[in-house]
Amino acid sequence: MNGRIILGISGNIGVGKTTLVERLAKYWGWDFYKEPAGENPYLKLYYEEPERWGLHSQIYFLANRFEEELRLSNLGKSYILDRTIYEDGEVFAKIALREKEYKTYLKLYKLAIRYLPKPNLIIYLRAPVDVLMKRIKKRKRKEEGLISYEYIEKLNEAYEEWLKGFKKTKVVVYDAKEDIIENIELLISLIEREMKSLTGKG
Repeated sequence: MNGRIILGISGNIGVGKTTLVERLAKYWGWDFYKEPAGENPYLKLYYEEPERWGLHSQIYFLANRFEEELRLSNLGKSYILDRTIYEDGEVFAKIALREKEYKTYLKLYKLAIRYLPKPNLIIYLRAPVDVLMKRIKKRKRKEEGLISYEYIEKLNEAYEEWLKGFKKTKVVVYDAKEDIIENIELLISLIEREMKSLTGKG
């Protein structure tokens, strides 16, 4: 790994990924990728009419993530991902797209992952749907106003299925039903311990 670590923080909407990524990046002085949900011009449209705007929204996310991850990977330094590209292709797009659309999307997705380095470690933040809905409502993002309980539940189920078959890199599951910031020191210690085991240090 030449001392470089790529860390992915994964999990459902509202679980606390961005908060954790920003804290970790500041703590270690690393670069990070922040998912541009608020910048996606199709996201609100997708929540209003999922069948019409699903492909537009997913392609936007995939293109932006690929471009930014490629930039970060070329820096030669450690960095953190706010959700991984695998979740785009194997969780969100799988739910958002119809069968023919998904087949088309997968061609782009599989091409993209060929050019990106794999994360050395993924931390999956897991929380129940009720907790996620409370957090989504609390942060009051405009584009998330139409998110339903059923959608978040479907994503949670899709994530659990994804975890069962995901073998590309090591995944550590963390129970995030409690406030992440209140337990940030414990979580940082857990991640550092996992990273040391990967590098053979400590």
